[in-house]
Amino acid sequence: MSKRVLLLFAFFATLLHRGSAVGQSVVRPRVLAFYTTATEPDHVQFAQQALDYFAEIAKRDNFEFTASTDFDQLRADSLKSYQLVIWLNDAPKKPEQRAAFESYMKNGGAWLGFHFAGYNDESTQWPWFVDFMGGAVFNDNSWPPMPAKLVVDSPGHPVAAGIPRSYVAPNNEWYIWTPSPRLNKDVQVLLTLDPANYPIGLKGILTQGDLPVAWTNTRFKMVYMNMGHGNRIFASDTQKKLFENATTWLVSGAKSSELPQAVATDHPAAIGTEISLRGIALNAKTHKVYAVDTAAGTVTVVNAVAHTTKKITVGTGPEALDVNPETNKIYVANTGSANISVIDGKSDEVTATITVGDFPYAIAVNPAADKVYISKTFGNAMVVIDGKTNSTSTLKPGMQADLIAVNPAAGKLYFTNYEGNDVLMLDGHSDTPNPLPAGNHIWGAAADPATDRAYFSVTGEAHISVVDGKSGTVSKVPTGEFPCAIAVDAVNHRIYVANYASDTVTAIDSSNNAVVAAIATGRRPQAIGIDPVAHRVYVASTVANTVTVIDERSNAVVRTVQTENRPYAIVIDPLTKTAFIAGLEGEKLVLLDEQTLKVSAAKK
Repeated sequence: MSKRVLLLFAFFATLLHRGSAVGQSVVRPRVLAFYTTATEPDHVQFAQQALDYFAEIAKRDNFEFTASTDFDQLRADSLKSYQLVIWLNDAPKKPEQRAAFESYMKNGGAWLGFHFAGYNDESTQWPWFVDFMGGAVFNDNSWPPMPAKLVVDSPGHPVAAGIPRSYVAPNNEWYIWTPSPRLNKDVQVLLTLDPANYPIGLKGILTQGDLPVAWTNTRFKMVYMNMGHGNRIFASDTQKKLFENATTWLVSGAKSSELPQAVATDHPAAIGTEISLRGIALNAKTHKVYAVDTAAGTVTVVNAVAHTTKKITVGTGPEALDVNPETNKIYVANTGSANISVIDGKSDEVTATITVGDFPYAIAVNPAADKVYISKTFGNAMVVIDGKTNSTSTLKPGMQADLIAVNPAAGKLYFTNYEGNDVLMLDGHSDTPNPLPAGNHIWGAAADPATDRAYFSVTGEAHISVVDGKSGTVSKVPTGEFPCAIAVDAVNHRIYVANYASDTVTAIDSSNNAVVAAIATGRRPQAIGIDPVAHRVYVASTVANTVTVIDERSNAVVRTVQTENRPYAIVIDPLTKTAFIAGLEGEKLVLLDEQTLKVSAAKK
């Protein structure tokens, strides 16, 4: 019999002869979990898997597990029968529920909270819970859920027993807390996001700072775990052991074998921002490139033929833009000012500002119908701008999208939603939608006008879904882990997919959907651009601060180029043989000469 089993046996035998933490004698420890099905789909997915997980370890570790969606069970007479309360994806809202929980914890009860269960901000209006969380208030988050390396801060704590000093946690949405719980003298941080992950995110991006992801407030028997978004949380055996350790430690009522660490004064606050793959765009007819500068509220225009650069003031927080080459108009989504700036590509001046509502983010032009489609973060419908009149209309509710792909030749648009299970294929003339089951957790999207196919990266399942625009059928092609950005070479019949978690690019023959090669890139690749004339592929790694240049004919890496600007989006102009690279830091827009492979700043 193992030492662990002997210790557990002795512990639970002792419980037969003593009262629980709240004075009730029990035969087996009892654990009560609360969850809801009326919340984000990813939070529901986590909770459903968590119920199975806790039922499994209850058998192994000899405790009784009960789950409920009824927070009215947070009553004094009910709680006294439980040694541990778990919140999976929600928290109590009623004053009497909260008061009962406060009393339970003050009298020796134990709590384990996951992800959204610990969410609190000014709207929560529960000061006691903020104090209970170590003073930490939700401030920002990464998006979409991504894998991340975590570091164990307190290896001597029972929760960390048998856990390596670091491990890669599966896809999760990572929260920033202000102030950091580490600054509270009563808090013992258990795990932290490794700074080597930065920048992390494809939309909501965390750039720097100290980010605790699991901790305990030593004034209570409690552990909070930031993990809990989506269906990948239990994909790691290490992480499952971490959860089991926390459960058995809290049930036992034992004290930590390690004193809380001293209050940290040398940990900078975590910082977040937003980016978009559509932060840069090329007008192939005028050979001008337009790139947003979110912080400055400007768009930079580079004319690579005339060797000129201009800055245009737009709205607050411009994040994404798109070009209508037929009308020579550029549309800029200003997330901070809830509007769209319309730029005349001839004069490069703003000619109109169109109000569309809070947080416009995804934007795409359908040149065939002269329409512009805008989706808003936290919105539930699509705003459509008539390019001739600048008037707006709204598609029916439920057509919100994280990303929009356009096939201008076929007059089709494709709307993807990360937490949805379908792609909406839209007739760009009639705005008639056709839902197609392309998969859950889609992030990247691209269309091939030559074949009337569209490609979607399914981040949680290591494949892309291929939609045939003519038949509406869907097929799958395997890729590396966490496929994100997709680029189409319609001339040479190739598809390239950046695999964020595998540090590779998958090359696919678009004529038969056959995988041609898996090519190693910089760490955490997340954007791709293609020059079909030069047969070159450019892959940006924001984390590695590099662009990997690949020869399409051999699928061999030509060179890895340092950009020094944290590249996150790329467009290529074959005429000028230039790759234009948008970045987070330093020179926000740099140019990569395709012949010399040298980087230069856009000329002032």
